[in-house]
Amino acid sequence: MSGKTILIAGTIVEHEKVTGGVPTWKRIPRVTEIGSVGDQADPKENTTLADKHKTYGDGLQDSADKNLKGQYIPPKTSGEDEYDNYLLQQEFIKRCRAKEEFNVRVIWPDGEVNGFLYKSLGFEFDQGTQEDWKMWTTNGKQNSITVFGLTLSGDNTISVGGTSTLTLTADPADVDLTADDIYWSTSASGVATVVNGVVTGVSAGVATITATFRGVSTDIEVTVS
Repeated sequence: MSGKTILIAGTIVEHEKVTGGVPTWKRIPRVTEIGSVGDQADPKENTTLADKHKTYGDGLQDSADKNLKGQYIPPKTSGEDEYDNYLLQQEFIKRCRAKEEFNVRVIWPDGEVNGFLYKSLGFEFDQGTQEDWKMWTTNGKQNSITVFGLTLSGDNTISVGGTSTLTLTADPADVDLTADDIYWSTSASGVATVVNGVVTGVSAGVATITATFRGVSTDIEVTVS
């Protein structure tokens, strides 16, 4: 599926930078347009001799093209307006010029978050006129199924020293939840710790366990008694 989605006011687009195993999400300033968000499958004919009409199933999914567009922020120096946004945009542009692959997430104004793996195929300045903003385009491809949501389930009441293994599921269900790309955290390490979904009770209290995949997060409250 291809096409364009023009961002409505309040939409935030971010890219993930992982350093030392710790993810940091960086805003991409002045993005004006992204490719379609989501996935569609090609139809696959399943008709047999016994059928009286053609029947279809779903074939391979075709991920959307990702041709991000934005307004270019000209070079700025420290202390000038837009300097911080200039640095953020340049970091993203350099990754695109290097044709890197990284996670991108879209935070919509209604609070919904969608995430996907993005493969950049290059960067260019667009043709323009004296009246236009200097615009840029980075061509790319979505290299994963879009994550629309996550859910954590499991025993959320454990004893001190006890453990509970949480299960992470995604929407849609056929998202490949690669363990190395799932980031786990706890709101209170003195109450409960978490490693790869295994929660261990440390002391009595309540802790919120959070799992994040491709920039989409979900959490569950765990009580230790």
